[in-house]
Amino acid sequence: MTSVPQPHATGAAPVSLGWASVFASDDLSERERYDAWRGTNVANLSTRYDTAPREPFAVEMKWLDLGTLGLGQARITAQDWTRSRLHAARDHSDDLVVNVRHVGAAYGDMDGRQAVAPAGSILLSDMARPQHHFSEASVSTGFSLPRAVAERFLPSVRGLHGHVVAPDQAALLVSHLAMLERQAAQLPAHCGPMVAQTVLDLLAVSVAASLGTVPVDADQHDRGLGVQLRAEIERNLGSPSLNTARLARTLGVSRSTLYRLLRDEGGVQAYIRTRRLDRIAETLRAPGDRRTIAALAERWGFCDAAYLGRAFREVYGVTPGDYRGLHASGDAPPAR
Repeated sequence: MTSVPQPHATGAAPVSLGWASVFASDDLSERERYDAWRGTNVANLSTRYDTAPREPFAVEMKWLDLGTLGLGQARITAQDWTRSRLHAARDHSDDLVVNVRHVGAAYGDMDGRQAVAPAGSILLSDMARPQHHFSEASVSTGFSLPRAVAERFLPSVRGLHGHVVAPDQAALLVSHLAMLERQAAQLPAHCGPMVAQTVLDLLAVSVAASLGTVPVDADQHDRGLGVQLRAEIERNLGSPSLNTARLARTLGVSRSTLYRLLRDEGGVQAYIRTRRLDRIAETLRAPGDRRTIAALAERWGFCDAAYLGRAFREVYGVTPGDYRGLHASGDAPPAR
């Protein structure tokens, strides 16, 4: 487990989001790597923890500044991490550290609480309390939350020290961060705070699910549940059996809750239909894709080509075939 690096001062404001390299050991000799990393004191790790490598040391650390939240990603070899009461007394840190483990497990004693955090889980730690753990060679994303901020939407930070959110409950946040690692550079910088809010919403929902409780912030619960709902729809968009009843069973909520989450989009079924039509329109715009309208209807859960044609015309003003022809000829299609 690692804390996150701090952002570096920059000149002009960035146009887009993007991960910045903080430290990499690749260009150093094997003998120099560990001492250089400790000496650089990335994110104050050298003062916050005592560490002991279990294998030849290597590390790469990156930082993503979201404006209201900083994310650190670390690829690091196996080692022991110790934070004593002396460390806590010396640096006065009482943040909640969130460690999302994409690869590699962590095992440790978190002030008397035994923690086992496998790949795909989330490990939480209260920096005001001691800990000792062993981390396998790992890839992880981490961030720190000031105690007062964390306790506005999570249970007591002290009670969360060493708490592990199992992979089943953590899956949406883990996959969201993995996608963000790949796609951040495609997002404009002004979207950073919105992305940060999504990360916190998904954390709140994940922690609540692992504890069998409702998040402290009801609005945050709805936002996180809304992200889960949309992700579930996207994963199953082509399935003819995708409907409100199935989604309610999968997410463990009522139909009325699902409707409330997608009320602005006309409800669940309307949202599903819109997303299917979006995918079909995207295919029709692709110059090399010549699938028939019947094949597209089958692929995206419409009962037949005629029904797809009527639904498509209601939204786009033309038939699917005409829409494809307009794009092939270079003429602008009617506005949606």
